[in-house]
Order: sequence, then C-alpha cells, then structure tokens
Amino acid sequence: MTETEVIDAIKYMQEYQTETDKIEAKTAEKGCPQKCYDTISAFANKYGGIIIFGINEHNNFIEQDVYDVNDLQRQITSLCTTSLEPKIRPEFLAVTYNNKKLLAVKINELPQKKKPCYYKNVGINKGSYIRIGDSDEHMTDYEIYSLQSYTDGIEEDLRPIKRAEFEDLNQEKIKQYIEEIKNKKPNLSKFSNEKILKLNGIIENSTGEIHPTLAGMMVFGEYPQGYLPQLFIACVVVPGRKLGDVGELGQRFDDNERVEGTIEEMLDKALTFVRRNIGTMVIIDNNGQRTDVPHYPMKALREAIANALIHRDYSINTEGAYIYLRIFDDRIEILNPGDLYGNNRIENLGTDNMLEVRNNTIIRLLEETTDIVENRHTGIATMREEMKKMNLPEPEFENLRGTFKVTFRKENEESNMQNKTEQIQSGQKWTEVDRNEMITNMESTQDKILYLIRENPKITQIMMSKELGFARSTISSNLQKLKEKGIIERMGSDRNGYWKLLK
Repeated sequence: MTETEVIDAIKYMQEYQTETDKIEAKTAEKGCPQKCYDTISAFANKYGGIIIFGINEHNNFIEQDVYDVNDLQRQITSLCTTSLEPKIRPEFLAVTYNNKKLLAVKINELPQKKKPCYYKNVGINKGSYIRIGDSDEHMTDYEIYSLQSYTDGIEEDLRPIKRAEFEDLNQEKIKQYIEEIKNKKPNLSKFSNEKILKLNGIIENSTGEIHPTLAGMMVFGEYPQGYLPQLFIACVVVPGRKLGDVGELGQRFDDNERVEGTIEEMLDKALTFVRRNIGTMVIIDNNGQRTDVPHYPMKALREAIANALIHRDYSINTEGAYIYLRIFDDRIEILNPGDLYGNNRIENLGTDNMLEVRNNTIIRLLEETTDIVENRHTGIATMREEMKKMNLPEPEFENLRGTFKVTFRKENEESNMQNKTEQIQSGQKWTEVDRNEMITNMESTQDKILYLIRENPKITQIMMSKELGFARSTISSNLQKLKEKGIIERMGSDRNGYWKLLK
C-alpha cells in the first residue's frame, strides 16, 4: 500500500460519491469507530481492501482529522488480533491529505483454507461477513459451509445415497465399466467387483450395506431423480427479454421442459431442447447450397451445459436447487447452484491457470465412460472461440452468491443500447405509471441511468441509487462505463454540475 494508492482511492470516492468493494471510508474524529469488525471480516473473506479513517461518507467524502493516529492504530491492531478469528495482520499508513491527518488500513485477503474470518463475540454464523459492492453483508449459511467444506476436503460426490440400493444402478453399464476398467488398469483385476466399484467411488459399503454414491447415481443410475428429485435441469423459453414477459396468447413460456436422467442423458436432452428453440439462419453458399445454422454455436452451449452439470455443488445444502436453462429473445442463460470452487476466480477462467474442481469422482467417471470431459480445462476457451466465429459477444460469467451464471447474447451491448436509446428518444409522452414500468422493463442498468439523465441532467448518484434501488457502487461503475464509451460527460463539480449527453 502506497500513499499514491490511498490518495487515488480518496479521489475516486469524492468524484463518484461512493465506496467500492475494495475501498471503505470511516470517520474517526472523536475516537475509534465502535463497529469496523464487519468491514475487516468482509475484506478478509473476499479480495481484500483498504479502510481509510478520516473520510466522512455522509458529507461528500470530505477529509476530517482522525482523533489520534497512534491510538487508532493500536485499537485496530487489538481488534484484529483479539476479536477476530483467525487473527488478521493489517498494514497501516498515516497520510496527510489536504492538511488533514488520515490513517489507511489495508486488509489482505485470507488464504482460502483459513476463511471465514469472523467476529468472535457473536460466533461464526453471525460474525462472518462478505463484501458486496459498497456494503458488508452477513455471509449466508451456504457461503460459510462452502468455505468449511473446502477447508475440510469434503468430497460431496462420494456421499452415499442411503435410500438407494445397488440395483438402482444400470447393471449393464456397471458390467461394461468393470470389464473396461480391468483392461485399462490391470492392478485392479485382483479385486472383487464390489471392491473395484468402491475404490472407484461408485458405491459405499462401510456399514456393511451397499449404497450407490452420488457420483455413481449421476453417472450410472437407472433414474437418479427417484432419489434426488431436484437434480434436474429446468429448461424454459421466455417470450420476451425478461422473466415475467408473456406472449400474445398470455403464455408465460413458449416451451418448458423438466430434463432428468444421468448427467450424460441430461446433457443430450438439454441440447435437444436448445436446438428446438433457438431458431436457425439460412446460409446460401457460392454454389447455391443451403445450410441452416443455429443462431448460437451449439458447441459453446454444449460446453456450458456440461460444465453446469459437472461442476455444480452437489452438497446437501444445494440438493434442493436445480440447474436453470433460460432462452430469451436476446440471450441464453445457464445457472447452476454453487459458487466458484476454492481459489478459482472469474478472471482465471479460460486461462492457463490450473483450476480446482469440486467433483473429482464425477469428472473421472465421465472421463472413463463418456466424451463429455474430452475438452477438460479448455471448455471456457472453446465457448469464447465459438462465439467469436459467429461474430457474437463473448460469453459472460458471473459468480453470484450461491449461483454461477453463464450468459450468451445475440447482439453486443452497444447495438442493444442504441436500439433502446432510439426508442427512449422517440418523444413519446408517459404517465408516471408508464414511466416507472418502462424503466423497470429496461434490461440494462446503463439504459435506466441514461433515461434518468435525460429526464434530469442534474440528477446525482444518490438520487439514481434511490430511484433504481441499486447500490451507489453499481451506479458509479456504470456511469464510468458510459463515460468510457463517450456517451456522457460530467460538466462542472460533483455538487453543482450536470451530465451532458454526447450521443
């Protein structure tokens, strides 16, 4: 942490009138703030961050002297080492800015296996926080469990399904698997069939009774959903661009299917559903030959659906959640239960960085029995390349709280925004109800912000935040993107200036 980094953070907050997921402002004019353990916990559990004491977030983020730099540092050190578990080792830097004495405290992200950091006075369930935008939120039970199961090395796909019996597995497939595995791995030939199945994670018999494991059911099961009813894919076609849109006949969905079976069967059925509903383009080559080409690359969609099935969280905590495949007029969304696993990060997807995997046994069994994981570790790169071939935007990846989401779009954001901007600029008069409904129905946050700016060029970020119900950090980041695109420009000061539309 350098003085330049701290000053840049202050300038950012003052310009955009907001904190971020890595910057927090706190006043300390009259003493150490009574509550800052939540921010320290949140930064330690996410990506780290800087707390700047001596900045008043409630008064335009102006600078105020801290009461005593040395005492404040001692108080924060004591909090980090005696009240938080595990102990946090903060970095301190005293800074003088605009003749005001400030104290910056840098909290580094904890190693994944030491998370969560929590406030000991209230315990792990109530004292664990995570940074979401510019706020510190209590971690959910699932988020805490996910961290603890990673630390403990729990393999959820080896969990026995105690209601199920060996006969619930496809016996023909099991027989074929044993024969092939003996040929490929001669050292296993000396064991009984039962032991081979146990060693390979297909059954569990430690209690004297044989039960299929979750991995065994999802790869070899006759009908896995008979025992795991929510482990399916909900496939829907929405007649519009958002959930809740209805078609001309009042239908909520143009197509709707519950896809069940093993992982291999669900992948095939889901792809059939997609082919049936995404439509095709007719391409005529130089020889007059006609080819029907789907609007989206099937290879990319196959990788995304396969990833959802393979890498979803199969723990008891998410056993009641299913995979969701949604086809809208302008995009396809695939959502699966579970955060990114372990140390995986969005920015590392599709790179040479080795990723950790949640369901090792499922992956190995699929590798031995199917071609589903033949592109192992290259699936993300394949999705990007296939979309690029069709001049479509790159797939979007979002690690939401307890859900991972992949989005494929038909058009890029700029053209989509231009179409909507033209509609907004049409001069149509709106009633208050019409206006609010139109803003709600806009898909993009940037569209909503642009509409508010056209209504009132002097609107502030705080006003936008209240109007739209978004965190100020969300408003700030989208305003910055609009600036970078050359769509808007800020004229004058933050307090008395206004927004100028350039396009």
